[in-house]
Amino acid sequence: MEIVIEETLAINIFLNLLILKIVSKVVRKKSRLLILSSLIGGVIALIEPLWGLNPVLKICLLICLSFIMILISFSYTSFKDFLVCIALFIFATFLFGGGAMAVGQIFGTFPLFVVAIIGLVIFVLVNIVLKIINHHKRMQKFTYNLTFIDGDKVIKEEGYLDSGNVLYDTITKKPIVLVTYDVFHKFYEDVSLMSLITKDVSSCSIKNGHYIKINSVGKGTSILIFTVDQLKVEGDERMYKNVALGVSFSGFEKSFGKNVLLHCDFS
Repeated sequence: MEIVIEETLAINIFLNLLILKIVSKVVRKKSRLLILSSLIGGVIALIEPLWGLNPVLKICLLICLSFIMILISFSYTSFKDFLVCIALFIFATFLFGGGAMAVGQIFGTFPLFVVAIIGLVIFVLVNIVLKIINHHKRMQKFTYNLTFIDGDKVIKEEGYLDSGNVLYDTITKKPIVLVTYDVFHKFYEDVSLMSLITKDVSSCSIKNGHYIKINSVGKGTSILIFTVDQLKVEGDERMYKNVALGVSFSGFEKSFGKNVLLHCDFS
């Protein structure tokens, strides 16, 4: 099979760039000299078949090449960081190679440029997975187990600490913890969703109930504010008394996956 040297070199460089980018994203390190590093890797991969190395020597060459490329592409604060980058680089290399091999087994032989397309698809998929993982980590970091206590009612919920929630009750000047109707309904089971949306409910029947106009969540609208006796934040045993809650229909639960949005003052 005729091999076009320029095309092979270009594809090797391209794949090396993708692999180094993946390593950079996983370890969250700033990369440098990626073109030079990828070029070195591409040239070695191009001429390696001419050396007729046995499998063991090929693996040794791959490890040595990984050391060189990682040393060029990243800076390190510890030897452990360096080893992690090496392990990720080798894993990503096998991941890309495995993807190409799998496609080859399914569809048979294919043009060389398809390898680059396969690598790009794998790169995109890895990025999607990394975004999902990072989003989950961020959510976990700012998620708290909460206990609301009001009279004889004890309600447990998970809440998300949102730095963007800077709403204050204009009357009491208290920070507002936003809750969905589902949470509100646990306190006031006799108040229907429709009556709350249409504001066809007397605020006098709700503890310290009153409406305030807001500009951050739903411009030009107002939300019902009420209070509960206590709010406990599990884990660090924080407790707040006479907490102001605001019933929100902004749909924040879809974005954060929680029915409670803590105010930034609760950090």
